[in-house]
Amino acid sequence: MLSQQIIDQLQPYDFDRLARKESDGRRRLRLIALAHLKEGKSCSEVGAALRVSRHAVMRWVQWFIAGGVARLAGMPHDWSTQRLAKGQEEACRQAVEQLQRERGGGRVRGEDIRQLLARQFGVAYSLNGVYDLLKRLGMVWISARAVSPCADPAAQAEFKKKLLHPSAGHAASWHCA
Repeated sequence: MLSQQIIDQLQPYDFDRLARKESDGRRRLRLIALAHLKEGKSCSEVGAALRVSRHAVMRWVQWFIAGGVARLAGMPHDWSTQRLAKGQEEACRQAVEQLQRERGGGRVRGEDIRQLLARQFGVAYSLNGVYDLLKRLGMVWISARAVSPCADPAAQAEFKKKLLHPSAGHAASWHCA
C-alpha cells in the first residue's frame, strides 16, 4: 500500500484525461497505473490489472515523485547515442591506421581498437560498437592486415612475374580445352 503522502501527491492530477491524450503507449500505461493508484489500489493490484510486475508500478511511482508527469516518459537510452564526437572521427581513423602501421605482424583486432578508443579518446565501446564505428568511418577492419615480418617482397614479385607470364611451353597447361 502506498503512503498517504504519495497518494496526496497524486491527487492534483487527472491521470485518466492525460492518458487519453497520450500517444505513446508506454507512457499511457504508466498514467493509467497512476490513476489506479490514486483510487487507492495497491501496486500488486495495479500490476495484475495492467499485466506488469508490481516492481514496474513501484518504479513508475518513484519516477513520478522524482520528476512529475514529464518523468514518466522513461529514461533516455545513452547506449544508442554516438560516443565518439564527430570532430574526433578523423583523428580516430588516423589513430587506427597508425596502430596498424606500428603492428609488426598480424592484424589489428577489434579489441585492440576498443582499447585504443578508451586510452586515447576516453570513450567506452563494446566490441560490436567498435565494428559499427569502423563501418561508419568507412573502414573495413578485416582487410587492414599488416605485412608479415618474414615476407620477402623481391621473392613475391618474382613469383607474380612467373605466375602472370608463363613460358610459351607451359601456356597450353593454363587454358582449359
